[in-house]
Amino acid sequence: MTETIGVGIVGYGAMYSMGKHHSAEVRATAGMKLRAIYDLLPERRDAAKEEQPDATVYDSYEELLADDSVDLVVLVTPHHTHCALSVQASRAGKHVMTEKVMCLDVAEADEMIRAANEAGRLLTVYQNRRWDGDFLTVQKVLQSGQLGELFQIESSVNGFYFPDGWRGVKQCGGGMLYDWGAHLVDQICTLMRPAQPTSVYAISHAGAHDVDIETQTTAMITFDNGVSAEIDVGCMSHIARPRWLIRGNKGALSMPDWNTAVIKTAQTETRIDVEKPNWRAIYQNVADHLTKGRHLHVTAKDVRSAMQVLDAAFLSANTGEVAKIGGKN
Repeated sequence: MTETIGVGIVGYGAMYSMGKHHSAEVRATAGMKLRAIYDLLPERRDAAKEEQPDATVYDSYEELLADDSVDLVVLVTPHHTHCALSVQASRAGKHVMTEKVMCLDVAEADEMIRAANEAGRLLTVYQNRRWDGDFLTVQKVLQSGQLGELFQIESSVNGFYFPDGWRGVKQCGGGMLYDWGAHLVDQICTLMRPAQPTSVYAISHAGAHDVDIETQTTAMITFDNGVSAEIDVGCMSHIARPRWLIRGNKGALSMPDWNTAVIKTAQTETRIDVEKPNWRAIYQNVADHLTKGRHLHVTAKDVRSAMQVLDAAFLSANTGEVAKIGGKN
């Protein structure tokens, strides 16, 4: 195993400065070094040259893939480009991390996984919100057993705002299910594992903004352990639902917002401290996996399970019927 992983960022991009964010995360990660950057637009390549002076900024994706100092390619590009770019990188012998959402559907996920497996290379997804403070708090509470046997989970991220840029364009993979839904489904599937999702019933709405995406979706997910989970995501709600409501036979956890957590039982009601976020852990885990053989937290197989839920949610919202999910994977 190599001691240092050379990283190439693809899609330096202006939106939310995510290319700059990933560059900073790489620089802060022991065992990684930022080697190269590529963006489709010349002005963004110029920005990268100014802001990341010790990285080589390439004029084409193929040039970046030909750089032997690049071991890991990080795709910070619109959702609809992930599959083709990931497959190309795997075939060039590179490890790959995609931004979420992993891709547009399970068929694309399978193509990406197959290419990575054939090349003997890593494929992972930037599901950084597994390290949000609210989610770390939920995990800690569930692991403590205070709620007893779970039967229902609600998770919501909602507000009223305009979905900027390509996130408001359907053909680019825009929409609330691909944006926040990808995070919430991944979080819930992570909480439920080894249980697997079996069906989804979803209702979507489009309105409030001049875009061609769904701007609100509520989806009910059933798991093979009997737990039901509901996600609620959107950008057209003037009042938000609670961030989390988790109920068990011994108690319930309520998080009305990102920074407040209360556990209620038949006898007590206790406010608990919310954990601190630790986004940097995802990059450190990838570095430790590649350089030291440590366990990889975000596997492509696990994210594929979440993609099955998203596929089923889109299908259910279109047909008005419950969408079944295939066997365990």
